[in-house]
Order: sequence, then C-alpha cells, then structure tokens
Amino acid sequence: MDNVKRRHHLIVRITHWVNAIALLVMIGSGLRIFNAYPAFARRGEAFCCYPFAGHKIPAWLTFGGWLAGSRAWHFAMMWVLVINGLVYLGFVYLHGEWRDLVPRRGIVRDAIDMVKFYVAARRDHPRQGKHNALQRLTYFSLPFIAVASVLSGLAIWKPVQLAPLTWLLGGFVWARYWHFLAMTTLVAVSFVHVFMVFAVDPYSLRAMVTGRYDEAKSPERRNARPFVNLRAPAPPASPPESKGSP
Repeated sequence: MDNVKRRHHLIVRITHWVNAIALLVMIGSGLRIFNAYPAFARRGEAFCCYPFAGHKIPAWLTFGGWLAGSRAWHFAMMWVLVINGLVYLGFVYLHGEWRDLVPRRGIVRDAIDMVKFYVAARRDHPRQGKHNALQRLTYFSLPFIAVASVLSGLAIWKPVQLAPLTWLLGGFVWARYWHFLAMTTLVAVSFVHVFMVFAVDPYSLRAMVTGRYDEAKSPERRNARPFVNLRAPAPPASPPESKGSP
C-alpha cells in the first residue's frame, strides 16, 4: 500500500466527469444541428475544404431529436462546459497542478521518445512524472482548442451582434467551418484519450473515480505499451526462511 498515493483532487475528478458528459451532449447535438444543413457553402456556391457536402452525419451519432431540441441542448451544455472549464482552470492554477500540465524543456524530444516506445522502436519506457510528454502536450493544448470552439461558436450564434468576431474568423461560412474543425479535433483527442486509458493504463480510470493511484501499476513501472503488459507485475517472492542449527 506504500505505492498508493492520491493523484486527483475531488474537484479535478468532478470537473473531468462533468466535462465528459457535457462534451458528449455538445458533440451529439452539434452534429444534429449540422445535419439541418450538411454543407458549408451557401446554396449555389462551392466550398474548398469539405468534400462530404450534402451527406448527413449518421443519426445514431446525433442527439436532440430535432433541430430545436438539439439547439436547446447545445446552448445549455455550452454554459456547463464554459463554467466547468473555468472552475477546473482556476483550481489547477491556484492549487499548483498546472505544473503537471505545462510542457517542460525537452518536451519535443520526450514526445518523440514516447512515440518510439509505442511503435516498439524503443524497448524501455521513457521516464515520466504524473503525465508523459504526449499527455502533457495534449492536455496543454485542450484549453486552446476549447477557446477556438467557444469563439467560433459565438461567431455563428450571434453573427450580427458579434459581427467583428465573425469577420475576424473569415465570415459566417468560415466561422462555421472553424467550429466544425474544433469539434472534430476534440472528438479525435477524446477518442485517443479513452483508447490509451484502456490500452495502456486502465488503472488510471479507477484513480479518476477514487482519486488514488498505485504507482507500482504505472505504465513506466510496467513498461506498458498499447495492449502489452497491462497487468501489474507480481510482487517479488519472499526468500525462504532458513532454519537455524539445532
């Protein structure tokens, strides 16, 4: 039990799960809104950067039932995500946990080493702290992606009232496209995050529920890459007791 330490504060755990639920609703409702007009160019015009114009997103990936319902869910979750994100950022700043997220010197070299390890071009797991280099880069980039999503969302929500913002993003069509790209990036990051949890460090899932993590089961200690060495190493056997002389 000496290896079991507290990893995630209660506020971090709550905001993590609130964010996961709100993000799922936001993505599903946003895709349903997109299906109302599954293209970016205005009617009769062409758009350079989306080859799937006119093809709707499969209904099972959407949420909200109909356009009005999806918009209501989307706007409601928008405020949940913004408030939840501000609570999280404020906490990690005041609590000092930002130090575990900000990239350090040599982060690019360390990230390359992690990639080499994951593709079996390196035998031993690179040294890491709470998060490895790839995780640091990912978690550090998320607030910037979120800001891009919020600003582009505001630009297409209030294109007249926020005309300067909409203009800055290239107009309504491009603002809508940037919003779609931000959403796609969040989906990709979330998918990779969930995949890596189950494929490399399933023990971290329990830590996000209970807050406690067994360092003996960390990927570094297990030398774990995707779906390899998922089980924690067995503790060393105790040496047999020697019998004394009669």
